[in-house]
Amino acid sequence: MLQETMKEIMSAETEAEEIVAAATLEAKEIVAAAEREREAILLAAKKEASELMRTLESETQAAAKADADRIIAEGTAAAEAAYKAASERVSSAADRIADEVFRKYGVTSL
Repeated sequence: MLQETMKEIMSAETEAEEIVAAATLEAKEIVAAAEREREAILLAAKKEASELMRTLESETQAAAKADADRIIAEGTAAAEAAYKAASERVSSAADRIADEVFRKYGVTSL
């Protein structure tokens, strides 16, 4: 009976060692799988961040170009209006000077 009890204890120890070894191996496999999944998630996140940066850069450049085009158009319109106003004043001044010269010196035709 003692021998049988010893055999049962030794068998239980052997079985426990096998269970621990199997659990250790399974834990290593789980850790390795988790590491591979972490790497895949990290790679996907980096790719997504890179694509987002390209999209944001493109949108920012488009907005900046639209702003620049608007500013240039406003500047052009202001410059044209200033030129037109100055031209009208110069033309009016030239007419007044011509009228004054004609009146003062009696020139009626050129």
